[in-house]
Amino acid sequence: MTGREVLKESEGILRGIIRSIDKNLDYTLIDSAEVQGPRCALQLSLRGREATVSLSIDDLRSAGEDAVRKNAIRQKIKNTRDHMMDNHLPDVLGTKIAKMLGQSAVTEENFKRPVFRRSPRR
Repeated sequence: MTGREVLKESEGILRGIIRSIDKNLDYTLIDSAEVQGPRCALQLSLRGREATVSLSIDDLRSAGEDAVRKNAIRQKIKNTRDHMMDNHLPDVLGTKIAKMLGQSAVTEENFKRPVFRRSPRR
């Protein structure tokens, strides 16, 4: 049984999983000739961004009866969607490295204290 046949059988479950994550998230099945092994791939798209998630055919088959596998599929799709929608800006000015170097200089000062230091007398 190919991924497309399994997807047709469990299309309602998969649609429910995807709609529980985001009702505007669209999905299409990628041609199974490109995917090797007992896996199928879904192309997710939302607001002009796209990502691909690979799902196990066995998980799709048993998602109707097994809540654990259904939740595993949901988590995999949700993680892919969240990663797809992240807005990471490149650090052009190098401020992140400068901040890390400044913090490391402060910690080095703390470690360079003499080991045998007298306590102040009263």
